[in-house]
Amino acid sequence: MATKQHSEFALAIDLESRDATELVEVELSEIGIKERQDLQRWVEDYPELIGGDLLLITTEFNRWELKQEKVADRLDVLFLDSDGHPLVAELKRGEAGDATELQALKYAAYCSSLTSDELAEEYATYHETSVEEAHETLVEHAPSLDEGEPGAVRVQLLAGRFGPAVTTVVLWLNDLGLDIGCIEIRVRKLSADQAVLVSRQILPPPDAADFLVRRRKREEAEEKKEAREKKRNAVTVITENGALEVDTELSLVFQSFNEKQRPVIEAKVGENSDYGKAHWTGKGSRHAIRWKLDDNTYSVSGLVAYMLDELGLYRSGIRGPLFWSVPDGRTLNEVAEQLSASDAEVVPGPDGSEAEAAPGTVSGDEGLVVDPLAALESANGSD
Repeated sequence: MATKQHSEFALAIDLESRDATELVEVELSEIGIKERQDLQRWVEDYPELIGGDLLLITTEFNRWELKQEKVADRLDVLFLDSDGHPLVAELKRGEAGDATELQALKYAAYCSSLTSDELAEEYATYHETSVEEAHETLVEHAPSLDEGEPGAVRVQLLAGRFGPAVTTVVLWLNDLGLDIGCIEIRVRKLSADQAVLVSRQILPPPDAADFLVRRRKREEAEEKKEAREKKRNAVTVITENGALEVDTELSLVFQSFNEKQRPVIEAKVGENSDYGKAHWTGKGSRHAIRWKLDDNTYSVSGLVAYMLDELGLYRSGIRGPLFWSVPDGRTLNEVAEQLSASDAEVVPGPDGSEAEAAPGTVSGDEGLVVDPLAALESANGSD
């Protein structure tokens, strides 16, 4: 049986009589509170409703200019935290609509291009002070701005309620590393002319914030490690790194064929040496090599598959980079693997010159060719 959630309940306590009276929760709209005139003014006067150590930069900011075009969008409140990160606050008097987080993200994207000087200018305009004094105030609040630019933009959504359409996206954005949160505001009536407003952070949960930061750092480290170790298409890596010059001659590696295939292939090459030669095109996996025999382009696996099919030899999955070697004797697979272990790999070109390659991470598997029709289609293709 599912556990029924317990909603918040509040009592007003008379400290003298010890009597308790229920504090009834009300909507801001029910007691005539306006979003811009009231809620926004309270956030400006008490940034603690949003978070600690926040300096108000401006409100109702709409002086965006993207690619020399004015944009009419207007953010609610822009703060600066003490670490030098701008903070966009999006306010909703009632429930946050389904697109609230998207609206705030758009403002955050706009703010991501603001410089320290521009923040100082906006602060000076809003607070009616000089730019010099504004700059001093910003640096005093966030010392990192003295010699640097603002950090990544943070986002806080403030609303009476948040539905799953918003919280699901916010949680996902948090997992992606964006600093975005949801702050819920509740209002309870004390009397006919008094009420209590309370804000509380619901996402990310305050107790879990440090844990989430640590987890994100760990995941980022793991992702970097996985990226280094991730298996990649060997031909793609060689092409990306410019490890082979165009027209570098490649030769078949007889040892990569099985015992039944090898003597037949060797015999064909003995009849015509062009059968076992190809040239590197640098045009990507599908047209990586040009066969010297017919001057058509193939994938490194596709040409081997075509040869075996033409000769009536059984084949299974073919790892093409193992079947072709560069002039110094290394297979394409070995060239690719060495790119991950060296800052620069030198590979002889067709004229004996050397081409320098940047580092990369690879796997020796250029691809598996198991469909004879696909191999024939590849064999018939040419540039």
